[in-house]
Amino acid sequence: MSEELKPCPFCGGEARYNRKQISQGCVLVGYDCEQCGAAAPVFTGPVAIEKSMKISAAKAWNRRTQQPNELLTVDELRKMIGQWVWVESKDVLCPNGWYRVEPQFRETISLAGVDGTIYETSITNGDSAVYRRPPEEGENDES
Repeated sequence: MSEELKPCPFCGGEARYNRKQISQGCVLVGYDCEQCGAAAPVFTGPVAIEKSMKISAAKAWNRRTQQPNELLTVDELRKMIGQWVWVESKDVLCPNGWYRVEPQFRETISLAGVDGTIYETSITNGDSAVYRRPPEEGENDES
C-alpha cells in the first residue's frame, strides 16, 4: 500500500523521496518539495523497516497544513525579490506559470519565466493574478 502524496502546502510543488544511508544497515528517510525545498519530519531506523518508515514519512508529509493561497499584493511582492510565484495572466505574452520576482519592478512587476524570459505585467489593473502556488480547482474563484 502506498500513500498518495499531496502537493507542497507552500508552493504546490511535488514531493520528492529522500533516502540517506547513515551507517551499515541504518537509513534516514523523508520527503521534501522539489520546487521550494520545504521538508517534513524524517525517520531513521534499520533498513529492514525502511518500507514502513517510508509510509510514515509520507503520512507526515501529508499531515502538514495547507497555507492560504490568497492573491499577493504589490507590497508583498516587493518583499519577495528572487522568489518564485505562480502567475495567472490575461496577457498572451506572459503565459500562466511559475515566475521569479525580479528586482527591477516598479509600477509593473518584472517576472522571469522558467526559460529566463523577462515579462512586465501589472497586478493593479487586473492584467495578472499572482499567488504563492497554483490555485486548486475552486480555490480563489471570484464568482
